Amino acid sequence: MPELYNLVGDLGGTNVRFGLCAANSTDVNFIEKFSLRDYEDLDHVIGVYLRPKLESGDISIGACCLAIAGPIINDTVKMTNTDWEFSTDTIRKNLKVQRAALINDFAAIAYSVPQLGSQDTIEIGHSVNGEANGPIAVVGPGTGLGAALLVPNTTMPGANSYLIIPTEGGHAGLSARTTEELQIFSYWRGKGCRINREFFVCGTGIERIYEALCVAADSTDYKNRKVVQIQQLGCSRQDKLCEQAMEIFCALLGSAAGDQVLCTGSTGGVVLAGGILPKFVDFLQQSAFRQRFASKGAMSHFMSTIPSRLIIEAQPGLIGAAAYLIEAT
Repeated sequence: MPELYNLVGDLGGTNVRFGLCAANSTDVNFIEKFSLRDYEDLDHVIGVYLRPKLESGDISIGACCLAIAGPIINDTVKMTNTDWEFSTDTIRKNLKVQRAALINDFAAIAYSVPQLGSQDTIEIGHSVNGEANGPIAVVGPGTGLGAALLVPNTTMPGANSYLIIPTEGGHAGLSARTTEELQIFSYWRGKGCRINREFFVCGTGIERIYEALCVAADSTDYKNRKVVQIQQLGCSRQDKLCEQAMEIFCALLGSAAGDQVLCTGSTGGVVLAGGILPKFVDFLQQSAFRQRFASKGAMSHFMSTIPSRLIIEAQPGLIGAAAYLIEAT
């Protein structure tokens, strides 16, 4: 008798990761990564992933949940970086399963939070007598700036019982706090750009910060450096302008995360996520992130009590997709 597994996936603009977990489990195994450009459509890449596993006859698929970095309308996805289009109906039909779900990628991150152990996150800065319970904000820079909210579910009391609310906090406004930030904001406003949180607090945001600093310093280095190089040179403190760009990025992240906590009443803390931050944990710890997070005028004392943690688990999206299948049962 084949063992029943759930298929979970984390689908971004460039890559997709798949994994399998036993029904009613968030322990994801057989994790593999695929580049979207190498496959005709979602059914093609799922087939490449599953075929060798199903041919053994030892496993079968009972349900599927995919976390999607993009809009989901009427259980249907039309991807922006490729011509892929699919729905829960097509997934159910192609996989011959009863249950299929498509969820927001940051909702998946939020679903993973109650499943993570102490070894899966690291404290960024220190809170003073923080409240253990209450809503939790999830914020994460990547291609953009994702945000979600976990609200304790009072109708189903329990340590891991939350209502998950995807938000568009990345598109809220952002304010400059220093002379350098004012100059950077002015540079991009002069180009006709609308400044919001994710304009600077994301991967390309690092490039935008660095470009404005270079122009102010009469340097053209920004033409030849992308985010990976800026991050590496800045966090290793090998290049002054790269270091300054990363410092400003961390400070603006702190401002945005703190504002998200204030706007959502997240007394349970903020959880940082995404693929960028785990690459420079030490630099983030030493940056102005926590100072800017807590520096909120009359609310500064309150903010000093709010914990801030970073997810260092490699696959929170897959864990969250697995958790969703359990929660939605």
